[in-house]
Amino acid sequence: MVRIAHISDSHLGCSLFELAERREDARKCLKKAVDMAMRQSPDILAHTGDLFHSPQPSMDDLNFAVDLFNGIKDKVMAIVLQGNHDIPYGFRHDQSPVLTIQNAGLVESTGQKPFASKTYEFDGQKVDIHLVSWAREHELARIIGSIHPSANASILLAHDLPKNRDLIPNHFDYVGFGHAHNFWLDKERSYGRPGSTCFVDWKKERGGEKKLIVVDVSSNGVQYATETLNDVREFRFVPDIDITGMGPKEVQELVQKSLNSLVSKKSGQPIVIMEVRGTISSETENAIKRTEILRYGDKLLKPLFFHIEPSWVCSGPGRVRLTQPLNVNSSVQEYVQQTGEGNIEELTEALAAIGETE
Repeated sequence: MVRIAHISDSHLGCSLFELAERREDARKCLKKAVDMAMRQSPDILAHTGDLFHSPQPSMDDLNFAVDLFNGIKDKVMAIVLQGNHDIPYGFRHDQSPVLTIQNAGLVESTGQKPFASKTYEFDGQKVDIHLVSWAREHELARIIGSIHPSANASILLAHDLPKNRDLIPNHFDYVGFGHAHNFWLDKERSYGRPGSTCFVDWKKERGGEKKLIVVDVSSNGVQYATETLNDVREFRFVPDIDITGMGPKEVQELVQKSLNSLVSKKSGQPIVIMEVRGTISSETENAIKRTEILRYGDKLLKPLFFHIEPSWVCSGPGRVRLTQPLNVNSSVQEYVQQTGEGNIEELTEALAAIGETE
């Protein structure tokens, strides 16, 4: 039997909302995920790409990764694929930071090529391990389609999969991949995606899950176990607010009421995110006291960061229909009636004064 502990997409160096604290959070989240994985006594620790957020990581992040994998190199076979964030583009920088860690003998990866394949033996069982780092869609499909079945157990680890899942042969005992940041497991087809180890893009990841996937492959079949991966920092999402048709005072009161109902579950400084939807007038938008709302949320919840996502739409001025566009008096009356702006009598007197009436 071979046991695989599967994680992915740690994005060391990412800083959600440009917060310096999130860079440290990303390291802590990866360490937490690796520690959780190692408690499962795996034969293979697989990380399916985007270990770093940039192909030119800071020395702090690179040294952190080196120290982390150096600490487990004698306990487990560590595999780290190169994701699209790990691979440099351009002629001045041509080495992935993952390759630096591979060259140090700390992890297995695909080197300078997008594909590598090797046969290992675990508990007397031969296992084919096929590794596919980030590749373009057509190349990815070609690589995966060219892998031929054998009598051995067969594992495919890729940063991403072709969008057309029918292009993936069905002779793999487990197909593990990453790239998308939310957990997904299809036991029938033996596909697993753990999600990211920390929050990277809250809009895409909100409502999803992140889990360590533990896979046992043996002659008797495949068994799965999962364990939830929580970010080391608390994220509090205020239920979406609909402000359609409201005035600025009503918006202010509704936002404050929603914040009052939000109770922090943990100690420490959370990140609070509120998304506001609906359709409002441009007058309401201009009159919303955003600074006061942010100060109120900061005082009430004492977060590391309070973010309001303005997803509302401004209705703007409506279209004015003129039945007699060449008749100035008629057009002025219709404009005032349809928009509610101006005073008909005052405008008519002004026009008469300049000799524009008929």
